Amino acid sequence: MNQNSLRALLAEAPLVASVQTAPGSPLDAPEVLARLAQCSLNEGVRVLRLQGTANIQTIRAQTGAPVIGLIKRDFQDSEVYITPTSQEVEALIATGCEVIALDGTSRIRPRGEKLPDLIQMIHRVGKLAMADCDSIDSIRFAIHSGADIVSTTLSGYTHESSARQGPDLELVAATAREFPDVILLAEGRYETESQVSDARRLGAMGVVIGGAINDPLKMTKKFLAAAKTQTQRRIGAVDLGGTWLRFGEFIFDPMPRLLRSERIPLPPLHTDRLEWIESQAKDLQQVGISAGGVIDPQTSNIVEAKAFVPDYVGNSFSLPGREVVAMNDGLAQAFGHAQAFPLSRRVATLALGTGVGCGVASRLTVESVDERGDYPRLNDQTLSTGQTFEDILGGLKLGANPSQPDQAKAIEVASEAYTMVRSLFQPNLVVVCGGVGLSSWLLPLWESLGASVALSPYGADAGLFGAAWLAYHDPMGANR
Repeated sequence: MNQNSLRALLAEAPLVASVQTAPGSPLDAPEVLARLAQCSLNEGVRVLRLQGTANIQTIRAQTGAPVIGLIKRDFQDSEVYITPTSQEVEALIATGCEVIALDGTSRIRPRGEKLPDLIQMIHRVGKLAMADCDSIDSIRFAIHSGADIVSTTLSGYTHESSARQGPDLELVAATAREFPDVILLAEGRYETESQVSDARRLGAMGVVIGGAINDPLKMTKKFLAAAKTQTQRRIGAVDLGGTWLRFGEFIFDPMPRLLRSERIPLPPLHTDRLEWIESQAKDLQQVGISAGGVIDPQTSNIVEAKAFVPDYVGNSFSLPGREVVAMNDGLAQAFGHAQAFPLSRRVATLALGTGVGCGVASRLTVESVDERGDYPRLNDQTLSTGQTFEDILGGLKLGANPSQPDQAKAIEVASEAYTMVRSLFQPNLVVVCGGVGLSSWLLPLWESLGASVALSPYGADAGLFGAAWLAYHDPMGANR
């Protein structure tokens, strides 16, 4: 097999079935795994990813399918465990597998062996080398080392990459942009049809799926845990706006119910805000926070914000002894709305309140602009008049009772904001929230747009619900 023949197979069937199981599983036998592999092949899969020489030899003999082979082996002096040394490469060559997968990071390998040397071994016998990577830096390193195929397999599983709940679609997109001609496979935590189609849309030539289709033990454990432990969880939620600081206590059973809510005028000092949040959270261990500006989801540090919230930038929402997930309010509300509309694959939120917020999310992920938690800057987009969307639609500028001319202008600009959101993000649904967004004088506009727009089912509590869902799901993996 060469790169062209692999490209042809992936063009015919872009799904690669990873047929593996944990040691000790009832499925851990070559004959059983061969039957699972045959199920995937019967449905049109053309390439398999297999671990272990016995499994590779048995399944290749029984199916004749091309195989991406690997050997997992732990060493005390190295974190690299996917085909870590020349010994494993030689064993895989002996199986006859067409592609050899190996750790493609720059981490120190056992016995000081080097990735370029292992790839040369693979190439000398006419095999293809596939590099399992964790970041765009390791993608670059692997390609420079001679890898024929790169995959996002290790993203979220190394110290150098952030843990996350869903697949790393950002890494897929970044790789496709920088290396449009490389054979790119998306791998790691792909469990839904929408995730697969997103990876393909972003530039992956194929998607590798293992546990979601070939490991009933893993999936049973996952769904049983969700059914048993994701109920009756009490969670605190904070909505920090330009005027009010709000707190809500929720119970998930499994959908969120707001048990109580409190609010105070926004304290001018950040220490006073944290003190009040602490007093409200009491015995709650998980707290979600929806607030303005750019908030690093891994550290809860406030990186950047506008000046209408005093004593803000440079502080943190960290609460000792509690798991905190803090995020920009537009992103948080988008994530909350994605849960409320489960049939919509991608949901955009247009939050028209004190300011103008915007975010895009699915049920598993928030589409932040970058890893520090940046948000789409719709509020700062300039109109033909030289004003911004926030100048026209923000509650601070409109006031509580806008005049008829101001309402008319706001309706016109709100329509333009909707059009821009649809054009930029192509969501399945746009959800409108916020005091301005849900004003009676704006409702006719949203009604005229039909089923592509929905009003927030959370009403004035959209910020609190978004924060609660953040703590419940932790989409950026900050506490996982």
